[in-house]
Amino acid sequence: MHAHSFSPATAGLRRAGVLVPAALSTLAATWEMSRLLSVHGTSVSEWAMLGLFTLCFAWIALSFWAAVAGFLQLASGKRPPGLRWPEAGEEEAPLTRRTAVVMPIHNEDPASVFANLQATYESVVATGRLESFDFYVLSDSTRSEAWVAEELAWADLCRRVGGQGRIFYRRRSDNTGKKAGNLADFCERWGRRYDFMVVLDADSLMAGDTLVRMARLMELNPRVGILQAPPLCVGSTTLFARLQQFAGRVYGPVVAAGSAAWQLGESNYWGHNAILRVAAFTEHCGLPVLPGQQPFGGHILSHDFVEAALMRRAGYTVWLVPELGGSYEQSPPHLLAYAQRDRRWCQGNLQHLRLVLAGGLHPSSRGHFLMGVMSYVASPLWLLFLGAGLAAALSDRFLGTDELLEQFAPFADEADFDTQGALRLMTVSLGMLMLPKVFGLVLALVDREQAARMGGRARLVLSMLVESAVSTLLAPVMMLFQSHFVFGTILGYRVSWSSQQRDDEALPWAEAARRHAVHTAVGVGVAALAFAINPGLLWWLAPVVAGLLLSIPLSVWTSRASLGAWASRLGLFLIPEESEPPEVLTRAQELAAREMEPVEDGLERVLKDARAHALHLALLESSPGAELSSPMLDSARRKLFEGAASQLSAQEKAAVLLDADTLVEARSRYADA
Repeated sequence: MHAHSFSPATAGLRRAGVLVPAALSTLAATWEMSRLLSVHGTSVSEWAMLGLFTLCFAWIALSFWAAVAGFLQLASGKRPPGLRWPEAGEEEAPLTRRTAVVMPIHNEDPASVFANLQATYESVVATGRLESFDFYVLSDSTRSEAWVAEELAWADLCRRVGGQGRIFYRRRSDNTGKKAGNLADFCERWGRRYDFMVVLDADSLMAGDTLVRMARLMELNPRVGILQAPPLCVGSTTLFARLQQFAGRVYGPVVAAGSAAWQLGESNYWGHNAILRVAAFTEHCGLPVLPGQQPFGGHILSHDFVEAALMRRAGYTVWLVPELGGSYEQSPPHLLAYAQRDRRWCQGNLQHLRLVLAGGLHPSSRGHFLMGVMSYVASPLWLLFLGAGLAAALSDRFLGTDELLEQFAPFADEADFDTQGALRLMTVSLGMLMLPKVFGLVLALVDREQAARMGGRARLVLSMLVESAVSTLLAPVMMLFQSHFVFGTILGYRVSWSSQQRDDEALPWAEAARRHAVHTAVGVGVAALAFAINPGLLWWLAPVVAGLLLSIPLSVWTSRASLGAWASRLGLFLIPEESEPPEVLTRAQELAAREMEPVEDGLERVLKDARAHALHLALLESSPGAELSSPMLDSARRKLFEGAASQLSAQEKAAVLLDADTLVEARSRYADA
């Protein structure tokens, strides 16, 4: 049945309540900036500054007023309108539809992947609703070691929990379309068996009662195409990750509630920890391959925004539901891993520029595309704004005019520049950046139980102040990283969509120095330039300069798990999920800590281990691989049977692992030997 377009009656008012104040704030700030710049007329560089400032302030204003909406929504204690929630008695009714829980993986650590999957599975068992759920591990792994380790871990998991016929494993030998292609392949092969599909990431963890509630909401709301449960970052130990976890736990709910409050049924999808209506997804969310080459052409990298837009175009609604809870993921362990992930997301979001004007999309979907682009383009815009300001000041300083230099009247003799106005505009801008954090802090402080689980009110406030200081120092570093990513993408640089770094790892000084050398040099250059123009200008640029100059030690220190543990002992950056961890998280950590025999060489393990050999052959029969070129297999067989197995390349090992006849023959020779 084709669903009809639907939004609550209050949708227009709610959106106006965010967009109108954001627009008025931007107009007022632009007028004030124009007044400040036009003391002696406005130069070309000052017009450029004004345009850049308007774009950047509009982004700040939209984020701020959305946070205000989130704060009011949370303070009211009510749910946004539009979704039908279970009524009395419906909570206990059996689920009538079937749901697949799918976890696409790509060269991940199987110990942590299968620990999270087992904890999620056991949590569903505890709800008494297991008969409505099946679980699928959808592997796109290319390394033979990862492939064989996954097979063994899957078999062990099935044996431990009695999951035969309920937990399935499939590996694709053809990785077309990356994660989106992996999910499309699942939908084509098995999608008809299921009404709904919960998509997880390799680091996802979800509580069983959350999965049951999501499935029930989909049953009760047939017009809903996607329900997104915002994941919380948990379980990491480095100082950087703990700062991220704390920020996400305190400020994240305000941001998520704000998005849900004004976007309603035109919300977005984040690619994981969400439930989708399989038939609608399969019919309407097939992704186009964009014409041309990467980075702007080819397969769509950030598929989630596009799938949400296509689902909405088909008449189904997409909801962000923060009140679901029980949805978790991991944070990158340090700044460089965070930036590496951002680089991929940057290219994926910029690719959406080609889709903004696609036919039939809901205006909100176009808005999501533009907001995704702006989340990265804001950095180079700020950089250009600072550059235009310095260029104008430098020009005025050394060409003998005083137009822009007078902006720093606290440190000059001119009196006709409105210093108070400049300070007022700067204060408003900083306030709009900081107040969403204050909203989250206020809500946490008011909740006595939550504040206690976060170390008490005093430590909670101290944690917020320290986190704000560190994030302020890291902001200019991320500004340069993201500017580099945006300009690199525009110039045609392509990124590889590889697996993310998830394990806690201390960053070596040499690596930090290599990656942050340019940031430090820019900090020195900006400081020297500002001092040459006017020493007082350094006060205005102090946060930017300090962050860049400290980028190397900050990156190293925040990567340390020892500093994270020290902060934890002091009661700083605590989140409730640490103080009183939910059962599913405790179980996942217990399982991940268990020793698992590593697979050093996938082919060798399959040939020497009878159990691994039988399991691999059985899985090959149930999921045959793609045809491989016979020259590759012939070369591999020759080396293998001449006793030169150590000389096999990774591609040759993969060719052998995909050929059952060769594996049987080679295994018999190993057994005879």
